[in-house]
Amino acid sequence: MPVVDFIPVRSRTAPVASRTVNPETRFFDFGNDAFGQLEFTCTADSDTGLECAIGEVLTPEGRLNREPGGNRVFFSSRIQVRQGTAVYRFPIPRHPDVQPGSVSLAEEIAPFRYAEFSGQGISIEPVRITMYAPFNDRAADFRSSSEILNRVYELCRHTIKATTVFGVYIDGNRERLPYEGDAYINQLGHFALDADYTIARRTIDHLFKFPTWPTEWLLMMSLIVKDYYLHSADRESIGRWFPGLTSKLLLNFSRADGLLSTEGNKNPRDIVDWPPVERDGYEFGTVNLVPNCYLYRALHDMAFLAGELGLADEAEYYRSRAALVRASIRGTMLKNGRFTDNPDSEHMSLHSAVFAVLFGLAEPAELPSLASFIRSRGMACSVFTAQFLLEACCKCGLADYALELMTADTLRSWMNMIRKGATITMEAWDDSFKPNQDWNHPWGAAPANIIPRGLFGIQPLKPGFAEFEADPKSCLENAFCRYPTIHGPIEIELFPDRIELTVPAGTRCLFRGAILTPGRHSVCRS
Repeated sequence: MPVVDFIPVRSRTAPVASRTVNPETRFFDFGNDAFGQLEFTCTADSDTGLECAIGEVLTPEGRLNREPGGNRVFFSSRIQVRQGTAVYRFPIPRHPDVQPGSVSLAEEIAPFRYAEFSGQGISIEPVRITMYAPFNDRAADFRSSSEILNRVYELCRHTIKATTVFGVYIDGNRERLPYEGDAYINQLGHFALDADYTIARRTIDHLFKFPTWPTEWLLMMSLIVKDYYLHSADRESIGRWFPGLTSKLLLNFSRADGLLSTEGNKNPRDIVDWPPVERDGYEFGTVNLVPNCYLYRALHDMAFLAGELGLADEAEYYRSRAALVRASIRGTMLKNGRFTDNPDSEHMSLHSAVFAVLFGLAEPAELPSLASFIRSRGMACSVFTAQFLLEACCKCGLADYALELMTADTLRSWMNMIRKGATITMEAWDDSFKPNQDWNHPWGAAPANIIPRGLFGIQPLKPGFAEFEADPKSCLENAFCRYPTIHGPIEIELFPDRIELTVPAGTRCLFRGAILTPGRHSVCRS
């Protein structure tokens, strides 16, 4: 497991609550789950032993869950303490090597929220040494009249901050592995919270060294690099990465009609969604719609990047290749207004509809029917695909439905995570969908970016937000959003009768077909 060259910020966090469980046992709650170490000051009447335990999950009775299942954290240790007062450190077990590309720090850490101490004749004062990357807590903000949406946003905001601890975007504590699919969601959330692009750049570098296996994940690299560039304006990095992006397009798996087929392959292998139970009955074939939608979007973004680098011939090649793929998808998998899972199928899963809408395979006239289908399926996907579902909803006139999904209190919802006691988003909607899941997976934090990018419609149009779009949706009532950029924050405040919008110096905003210059603008809400 590579030890990353990264030194996180350390913050000494005191418990927010404590209680005496019995005469020998004290329980402490640090208020949220976070990566770090446990240190405690112990005063003992004599040399003795005590049991110390840390974890993320409670029992229904409110005790630290010693058998949380899956990859939820619980560790305990018997610690010898000396008479008098001294400071001790809980010995966190070394995280197991999982696979090439998994990362660790020079010293071991673990995510935990709770600690319990049991022993006679002792008093305990614990502190969590909480670790994370440099993070500007005031760079972004969101508040609204919906208390549920505010809670979901805070869950996702804390998720992004807490999981920066390794200096690259990890999938969670279970593997501590950067994946392209996870990184797409993670970096968009991070970009919406802090205008620091160091971790995104480090992650992209890491992924070129340690690519993962899903077809769609590899194809996402062009999307990731484009989003990075539009936020950071870091032309030097995209010039360095661009040659390596060609292999991520998997063109050696493409047929004469441009469509991609990885049938029979293990690496790459079509994934559609994960875990498999979340695929909404997707029917796999020799050629699959979802990865080919990714391929079309990747080619489209490669053409953009080539153009930004002044590579006119390459840009034209990728544009023509994208047009071929789009025509072949529509010619083989668009049947009576429905995008089928594969050319031999008549089934349209939620995923097929979502990616056809989001990545531009559907024509404007086809969107109402597809939007109706998307609304009918509910959250029939994983926490990962929820990102793309919500993006598609905001693109095809279903922003109100995106808001409904983000504030739902069903089994497949962020409120379910909160209700179960998670303060970092889970790897799956519930332990029942993925028994081996962890409770610290930032790919579940889509609302951190969907709220500002989707509901407020804040999107960069030119690198570094030199030009951006703002398109607040009518489903939001009283609400405020601050979005960080390298030029300063964009601020949008929604009132019943008007919209107040602050455009940073050095940028301009496309708003309702007009160009707004730097400064504060007030426009009629209707």
